[in-house]
Amino acid sequence: MSGARHAALDAIAYSDPARSRAEIATIFRTTWQVAVLARDVARPGSYATAEIGGMPVVLTRDRDGVLRGFRNVCPHRAMILADGTGPAKLLQCPNHAWTFTLQGRLRHAPRADREPSFRADGLDLRPVAVREWGPLVLVNVDADAAPPTAELDAMGASIAAAGMDLDGLVPVGPVYDWDIAANWKIVCENYLECYHCAVVHPSFSKVFDVSADRYALAPAGDLLSATAPVKDTRKLDEQQAVLATRSGPVEESLWHLLFPAMTINIYPGEGAFEATWYWPVDAHTTRGRTAVFLPEGATEEYARQVTELSLRVGEEDNALCEAMHRGMASGAIERGRLMEDSEALLVRFQRRVRELMGEA
Repeated sequence: MSGARHAALDAIAYSDPARSRAEIATIFRTTWQVAVLARDVARPGSYATAEIGGMPVVLTRDRDGVLRGFRNVCPHRAMILADGTGPAKLLQCPNHAWTFTLQGRLRHAPRADREPSFRADGLDLRPVAVREWGPLVLVNVDADAAPPTAELDAMGASIAAAGMDLDGLVPVGPVYDWDIAANWKIVCENYLECYHCAVVHPSFSKVFDVSADRYALAPAGDLLSATAPVKDTRKLDEQQAVLATRSGPVEESLWHLLFPAMTINIYPGEGAFEATWYWPVDAHTTRGRTAVFLPEGATEEYARQVTELSLRVGEEDNALCEAMHRGMASGAIERGRLMEDSEALLVRFQRRVRELMGEA
């Protein structure tokens, strides 16, 4: 690699609190994030809540089945309107009982008739942009944001070509939440390269061929993707045999990151769909959430093996990211070095960060 165009981000960009706050406002409030699972707001007359870049949001599905999203804040005194998920005919503020329809319109403000100057204009809930994709609901706080249609279509096409039905997936097991003591960029950058896989992930590398010539990288807009075939070996143990191509229609793994921090893993065999999305808590902490889905009729043994492998790799990656974060925050180096071939997706990721932060 040569030239400043592909120089790595400064190390201080991974630990500076002011930088972190700016990234949350500039990146996470202007790009598409996973908010909830589609099942959380599947029924007419239901709602679900999330937080996107520190902005509380509420998703509603009205009785006509229309999905909408709003800032989950009452326009009266900024009280949080709703919490969790559940059925709802209306949204009512728990502070002063201002009431809103599932379409976001102000329906009733107690004692408004006693206020001669009261006008309901401008007091509806402020919308956010919403896009349902497979088992996920994505949100952009910018209500006028165009959805990442090209990236979602490309990801959907790759999943379909692998032999999976995106709309026929069934959730399996719990949704996992955890905190990682590392900056969000370190977590995503780690995901985007498998240069470390043979060293850090021995179980993963026994299943998948992570050699430089077989682990293929494909950046396309805000979609950063990789594929890897099942390793060609006659020494498959029970775990590897379950994931081998002969156990199901999916023949290779797919790894997708939709910038900035939504990841989709497709495991071979019967076909597992694993969604993980990340968001920064502060400069030194990233929160993650993972949900796993399988095709209807997938075996319990396959689900167990996929989950075990995924959790093991996740634990290894988290430890790696936390150690890397400590190194970046220590001031020992001014910046890292990017390997343009092995870390091509990471190069594109950092370029995108710079673009949104006005540093390109």
